This record gives sequence, C-alpha cells and structure tokens, in this order.
Amino acid sequence: MVMFSPVNPGRDVLLDLLEIELELPSDQAIREVMAAEVQRQGLQLSRWRSLTRGESELAELQSLAGRNPMLARKVVRQRRLGLKHQRPEHTQYIVIMPVLVACLMAFGIVRFIGMGTQNKSLYIFGGVTLVAGMTLKQLGSVRGARKQLGQ
Repeated sequence: MVMFSPVNPGRDVLLDLLEIELELPSDQAIREVMAAEVQRQGLQLSRWRSLTRGESELAELQSLAGRNPMLARKVVRQRRLGLKHQRPEHTQYIVIMPVLVACLMAFGIVRFIGMGTQNKSLYIFGGVTLVAGMTLKQLGSVRGARKQLGQ
C-alpha cells in the first residue's frame, strides 16, 4: 500500500508506515513537463518565445507553477485558453514566530529593568505588554474545526 501525504500527522495508520521523503522536481524537469504539455495541446513552441526579453515564456510560466507538475500543466492549459494569471497559486511561507518570541522577550526584559530600577511605570508597562503579547500569540494559533476529505 502506498499513501501520499504532504505532512505526517503521526497518528492512526501513519504510525506504522515507513516514511520516505521525496525531493522536489528541478526547474528543468518542470519546464520539460510544460513543454510536453505544449506539444500535447498542439501549440507551436515558437509561439511561446518572448522576443522582447530573449527568454522563453515557459520560464515565465514556470514561476507561476513553482515546482508542482500538476500546476505546470494547468498553467499551460490556461494560457492556451487565453487566461492570465495575476499571482502564483503555490505559496512559500516565511516563518516569523522567532521574531514574535524575540519581541515578547524584549518586553519581559523591559519588565525586569523596571523592577531593578524601582520604576513602577516601566515595570507595569513591560508586564502588561508581555501578557498582552502572549495572549495575542496564543489567540493567533487557535484554529477552528476543519472539514477533512471524505467527511
């Protein structure tokens, strides 16, 4: 049995399965998939060359698909129909949690400085902002019920 999952939740049947991590396809492989789709759709590859910039339109469209072969085929089909993409469908997230935790620790340091210098306003300000920041951090990580496939 083969099961594909972008994330291993580590429960149920996934506890006993062997986990094999696949590497992402290269940019060249994605462009080959797009070129094959262009030929399958019966389009002329010369039509897909951008004369003003000297680079192929496949390279431009490849940025819309990321490293996903299914999105690459979809982008070619949409371009054939004359649909224009405004933004890529794939996402690459930037993790800002370390920055948030560092800011919260800075407010904790302000609180301790206020305590050490006997400055009540600094002590109260640091404590209140630390508690408020931790509350917002916890509220930001709350996720509602999500409907799963098959339910």
